Amino acid sequence: MTRLDAPATPEEQRALSRDEMELANQSRQPGLGQLSDRDLSDLVSRLRERRNRARDIGDRQGREARGKAAPSGATAAGGNEGTRSKLDYLNDALNRAMAERHRRRADGAADELQDAQPDQVELTQKALAAKQATDRPSPMLEEGGPLHPNDPDADQGKQALAHTERDTAPSGAFDHAGERPARERSNAR
Repeated sequence: MTRLDAPATPEEQRALSRDEMELANQSRQPGLGQLSDRDLSDLVSRLRERRNRARDIGDRQGREARGKAAPSGATAAGGNEGTRSKLDYLNDALNRAMAERHRRRADGAADELQDAQPDQVELTQKALAAKQATDRPSPMLEEGGPLHPNDPDADQGKQALAHTERDTAPSGAFDHAGERPARERSNAR
């Protein structure tokens, strides 16, 4: 059940143009719930376009009023309160339309999930088939490769290099290279 949205206030009617007011009224319930998905997407894109335009004009007017930008008309804008209120009303309309879009997607996803949900018998049969597919000997045993690191046939890897040390440390550290090379390097600088 959808709730009914309040009609437009007189302030909203003053702030918005006739076209913007039509878009804002379309974003109210019950009319919003009766729109098709395609019409709802069109409404969202048109509201977003109008909102972005109002935001850009409001930003420009604010810069002009502060003296940060040259006036785009004959005189600089005195303020941007009207454009900011228009932006707020268009934002509210866009939020209502987006909430409806998200609600529809959530309802559709819940229906798909319910339809796609396998029952317990199907899950058990799938698990049994996967287990039977893996109940064959290990390919490592068939090829005769080592199964455990303690196997005498296992490759030693880098363990054979563990006992070898470098004669000199690459950093020139005192303990590894001796006192004299370190002193020579420090005097040369």
